[in-house]
Amino acid sequence: MDAAKYRAIEKWANDLDGVFTVADLKVALAGNAEATLYRVVAEMVQGGDLIKVKRGIYATPDASLTTISSRIEPKAYLSTGTVLARTAIIGSIPARRVQAVKTGRPRTYNCELGTIEHLSISPRLYFGFTLIAGERVASPEKAFLDVCYFTYRGRRFSFDPATDINLEELDFDTIERYLELYDPRFVSFFSRTWRRQ
Repeated sequence: MDAAKYRAIEKWANDLDGVFTVADLKVALAGNAEATLYRVVAEMVQGGDLIKVKRGIYATPDASLTTISSRIEPKAYLSTGTVLARTAIIGSIPARRVQAVKTGRPRTYNCELGTIEHLSISPRLYFGFTLIAGERVASPEKAFLDVCYFTYRGRRFSFDPATDINLEELDFDTIERYLELYDPRFVSFFSRTWRRQ
């Protein structure tokens, strides 16, 4: 790729945390006619300067999966093992995998940087997160409940939810408050498996 295009991408990458939509690339690569934009982007992907995440979303090789996740679906909040590992409530999880939770259909995105999984939850359970540096992030207690809830629904994780979670680091008063919004069958399942320490 020519040096001018590389510099243009590098300049904008800092402002966009390395994640671009096609509209962003149009601005960053100003001067390229619409007809040639896709050819230029394809050349950048082939040259390794950009990675195609999905249709319309591209990233630099050093972009973080959490940033990519929030650009794909701004309303998805980081949760489950992604948050529990980040807060040292579990040990490590696969480094090239991010899980987030959203309403609507679940989706999985695979690219050279790793896997982004958007799990689906009902609108009444879409709570328990805050905005941190432009990303929605579940509280550790909600991330834990999301793990329990998806386990209840048959999902498997790379860690054992029954034994690998340090429950002493969680605020069970908050968890009990959150549980009031869940289905009684799940609450029963939760009570049998995870008791207050």
